[in-house]
Amino acid sequence: MAEIIGPATILAHALPTGVDGTRVAQWMMKDGTNFQAFIAQLSQAVGGLNAELVQQWGWLFSLTEDMYMEYPDGGAITDLKQITDVDKVDVVSGSTIGHMIDLFPYGGGVGGSKRYFRDARASQVRSHIATLIRQAKWRFEKKLLTRLFTNTENAIGSAGYDVPFVRGTGGNVDYTPPAFAGEVFTSSHDHFVGVDSTSLGYDEVIEYLAETLVEHGHEAPFDMVVSKVQVDAGSYHALADFVELKSNVIQVIDRGGASTGNQFFAAGTANLLGLFGYYQSRYGQVNMRMTNRVPTTYAAMSKSYGQLDPRNSLAVRVHPDVGFGLRIVTETTDDNQYPIKQVNVEFEFGVGVGNDRTNGAAAILVSGGAWANPTIT
Repeated sequence: MAEIIGPATILAHALPTGVDGTRVAQWMMKDGTNFQAFIAQLSQAVGGLNAELVQQWGWLFSLTEDMYMEYPDGGAITDLKQITDVDKVDVVSGSTIGHMIDLFPYGGGVGGSKRYFRDARASQVRSHIATLIRQAKWRFEKKLLTRLFTNTENAIGSAGYDVPFVRGTGGNVDYTPPAFAGEVFTSSHDHFVGVDSTSLGYDEVIEYLAETLVEHGHEAPFDMVVSKVQVDAGSYHALADFVELKSNVIQVIDRGGASTGNQFFAAGTANLLGLFGYYQSRYGQVNMRMTNRVPTTYAAMSKSYGQLDPRNSLAVRVHPDVGFGLRIVTETTDDNQYPIKQVNVEFEFGVGVGNDRTNGAAAILVSGGAWANPTIT
């Protein structure tokens, strides 16, 4: 089971074998800051980011140490054969298909010479580390949302592929979802669609994405990620079935027919990386989420089965010896007076679709209704 690297784990591994912790603890930087105390503070900051990434995005992904996923592939299903006491029961076999999740290390460092920490002020070092942490957050969120919103296949080795959700026959690993509740799918089934803005609107985008998940057996509530641009413009708030969040300190007054139609409210406060409201679709509740990283008019929806649940849409692969999150790696010198040369922050992970390629769909509202992959920023 992949662990989430916390402050205690980070601190325990911050100093490598062969480094005298007592000597390092006694070593003072330019402004008198104890280096060991600095590492402890850094461990808290890095561990906090690891927890933050899980708290903000754990509804969308799970953690895995596996390099590939394998699952059933096939459309039509015949009824189970009726038998008698003299019949021989037929052996049933199902076909499977799979995909891979690559693994990449990312990192950056502070320092570079054995005298850097001697002469640097602690505030300068903390500023550099804060920049590294922001870079790590950007890298992770962009990788996560790029896999969610694009139908691109990425080659891994000579025959492996990192694949999107169901995407028709446009790739090397064409997937046919298993039939569900009497509905049979073909290999041309696609979860990346364009919705024609000349005749349809954002309500149709929501309903289409929800129906796409329901037909494969996923049930509401669903989670939908949209562009903050549309939230700024009120595109979703203006929909008749949108449920607006209002703080408990705000009194909501019934307008008594002053305007047509219903207006729905729920207790809560909008959050840039969390909920900004709900939508009452024909298929049930949709939790609406926004982010600046998604381009205008794009939206994606999935079924969350809980924080880091293996059934979630995406899987984040981690190294079994490392776990999930940033970690601190110190580079030492052979100089007893200046034992630390550089402090690195490393993050090793890969993002892929989970074990169920039907649990995710994306759409763009555009004139003509043609899908095009967005660029996640």
